[in-house]
Amino acid sequence: MKADFLAKVFGVEAGYEAVDIETGEDVLKVFLTVKAERLVCPHCGGREVVRKGKRWRELQSVPFGLRPTFLVAEVPKLHCPACAATFEVAPPLPRPTAGSPIDWYRSRSGSPR
Repeated sequence: MKADFLAKVFGVEAGYEAVDIETGEDVLKVFLTVKAERLVCPHCGGREVVRKGKRWRELQSVPFGLRPTFLVAEVPKLHCPACAATFEVAPPLPRPTAGSPIDWYRSRSGSPR
């Protein structure tokens, strides 16, 4: 699936690619993996990171036609030998904006942003 299609329809950030699409039981699942360009240490900016496993996170997205749609995103766990940091790459979701339901909830509950 093209990256621009993922960005326009599902709001997926650049740096992710769809590797599989699964349909079944009236549901659509799009499996996303992280491209190597996103594997950068957030602490020191090093690119020589080592993969130490991964987990999958299922995120509900907008329906595609009448089917509920889920993005199944890879969340790799990485280790940076340069600064000894261990971290995960965040899933491909757009950040909450002013007026989004998450922003509205946080403003009403007094939780920190």
